[in-house]
Amino acid sequence: MQKTEPNYSARDLTEIHVPVAIVQAEHDEFIKPEHAEYLARNIPGAKLILLPSVSHFAPLQRPEQFNDALRAFLFSL
Repeated sequence: MQKTEPNYSARDLTEIHVPVAIVQAEHDEFIKPEHAEYLARNIPGAKLILLPSVSHFAPLQRPEQFNDALRAFLFSL
């Protein structure tokens, strides 16, 4: 997937006009923090949510922590 997915430019990302949460795990094995920061910086109004002490599989590792973060984002809309 990482080799075939499109590489969205900063300009492409500015065209997103819906609420977006970028959820980054502290110990993510796949997504680099710089990539999450790039998305959050370039999608208008995007919120970067950092989850401590979990990996890429945060929803499975600590579902309550993940769900709490997502609920907080959704209720902030």
